[in-house]
Amino acid sequence: MDYINELYSFSDGIYSIATIKRWLLKYQVEYFNIKEEESKRFMYFIDGNWVRLPDYFNSRTLEEKFLHLYDTLVKIAEFHKEEEYFKQEMAIYKAIQNDFEKVKKWLVKNEHLGANQFFMFSLDGFEGINLDRLDFQYTLKFIETFDSIYWNLLEDLKLDKLN
Repeated sequence: MDYINELYSFSDGIYSIATIKRWLLKYQVEYFNIKEEESKRFMYFIDGNWVRLPDYFNSRTLEEKFLHLYDTLVKIAEFHKEEEYFKQEMAIYKAIQNDFEKVKKWLVKNEHLGANQFFMFSLDGFEGINLDRLDFQYTLKFIETFDSIYWNLLEDLKLDKLN
């Protein structure tokens, strides 16, 4: 299985979102085929029922590693879908940053993304996949800005959330 090695050959250790998306598209069919086959592993017929028993880390196959890598890259691509939105939001923030009431409304508008979906987001958290920071520049700037204001404001107002 050269799928994994092919991905690694595309980069000097830092992966662009374009490379990731190309690789995901190229191996989409293989992913679903392998996923179907792997779903049958560790299935046992016990007392008249099919039961999936847990597998063990040492039993990881190349196919399982491929599935895991593919799923990780899909998560990365999903996070990247918000990059254009964050670019727009940072332009809005720049225009309103000196108006406290407008900033509060901006925080409420973006609370779900900033405090939930992208809470603890880090480019370092993708299991050894080093991403090109430029591909996530607005995401990172949004998180930095949101976090620096939002959590302090909640603490000052003694609230769990704004919205």
